[in-house]
Amino acid sequence: MLGAIVKRRGFSAAILILWLAVGLWALRPYFLRPDVPIIIYVVDTLRADRLGLYGYAEPTSPRIDELAAESVIFDHAYAAAPWTPPSVASLFTSTFACQHGVNGWSKLNSAVPTLAEQLAGTGLITASYHSNLFLGSMLNLDRGYQIRELRKPDDNSRATDVDQFLKTVGEEPFYLYIHTMEPHSAPNTPTKFSHSFAGFMRNTDRNDFSKTKLRYAKLSDADSYAKQPLGTTDNTAQQKELLDYFGDLSFVSPLYDASVFWADSNLGEVVDVLKKSGVWDRAIFIFLSDHGEELGEHGGWFHRQSVYQEIMRIPLIVHFPNGKYGGQRIEDPVSLVDIMPTIFDYLEKPDLCSACRGSSFLPLVQDTTRPASDTDFTVPGIRINQLQYYRPWKESRGDLNVLIRKDDWKGIWNHDLNNLELYDLALDPGERIDVSSNHPELTRDFLEHAASWFDECERNAQPSEARGDFDEETKQKLQSMGYFQ
Repeated sequence: MLGAIVKRRGFSAAILILWLAVGLWALRPYFLRPDVPIIIYVVDTLRADRLGLYGYAEPTSPRIDELAAESVIFDHAYAAAPWTPPSVASLFTSTFACQHGVNGWSKLNSAVPTLAEQLAGTGLITASYHSNLFLGSMLNLDRGYQIRELRKPDDNSRATDVDQFLKTVGEEPFYLYIHTMEPHSAPNTPTKFSHSFAGFMRNTDRNDFSKTKLRYAKLSDADSYAKQPLGTTDNTAQQKELLDYFGDLSFVSPLYDASVFWADSNLGEVVDVLKKSGVWDRAIFIFLSDHGEELGEHGGWFHRQSVYQEIMRIPLIVHFPNGKYGGQRIEDPVSLVDIMPTIFDYLEKPDLCSACRGSSFLPLVQDTTRPASDTDFTVPGIRINQLQYYRPWKESRGDLNVLIRKDDWKGIWNHDLNNLELYDLALDPGERIDVSSNHPELTRDFLEHAASWFDECERNAQPSEARGDFDEETKQKLQSMGYFQ
């Protein structure tokens, strides 16, 4: 009798211990979750050199400059790709386009972990308020977000969104992603922001500019949307006519400045909400862009067509809790693929980034150095063109370009042509003079490193997933963003 009771009690105790263990395991995210709010604020199509903190003379960015004064500024930050889908996929996965495979026609492999998924797994509430349609389920870039809200490109509700979100989450830790489109939607800039820069521009001029931009997109992407090999349709002469047209428009550059001023105001309102709520001093706030915009510097307009500075160099400002590390300027080249490793490094959860291709820049911020390596070369970005055809660029650049940095030198490896452009950014920040023939040994080193890097990237490639055709509503929305479908 006594033995039976002991056995039953022992069995019950074992069951109780097992039950407690299972319960504690289920609750582990709530014990281990970070208590630091994480906010990433992206302004689509924003060039670094059009902001005051990077030396621009026009008053485009008073609020961004104010933020920069109490934050860490990265002087040589780069987009991972020259347009949104592959660049944001790199931001979300810390992998490059040659690995994740995301472009306008393919979406992220479901097996590749995203920043939002990893943070959600630690118990954080995750939310995305974005204006770019590509960041939704279309390309699998919405994975991991528990709250997903699409806003119109000209919507000014960011501060309201953030205010309502903060009231919803209360004291719960969170990761919030905000993606705005002001410079991408420059013709929609409200008059109150454009009068200082492009107030003389008539609405008819804006409408004509938007229509012509859409016509240009139709021409450049004609083959990809017809699902035929690039170059099947050679409308180079028509594209050249429109490129010349854009070059003759005196209002495009000031209109772009006005759109930056518009973005600056919206950013300022969000920061004000965060400060008023009390979240600001507890949060990591990361301000950046997914890519820049060419305004005729190398014969092109808009983005996607190259890896020159105007498209690839982006702003990057990081405000740490309580303004820690503020006032620093980091000269080392960094990339969007470095954001995810930095976040997990700061949270002391590096194991969540075991598949990351980027490196944490937290050691740079903490005034130490990156781990020792056998090279000083850095590859921050790559262009893989699968959508556009313009014969002069096909012949001079090809469809695959790897950007590589070392000290003040910048190389561009044109894979299809197997040549390398070399620029001394200290003497030639506009990349006007290719000096590769004057530095054969350095050029060879750049080329060899770029080729080796690309081979490794391809070896680690994950198969992307094909996306389906767009419905009519999606096509119309993409057309409103300046894309032709």
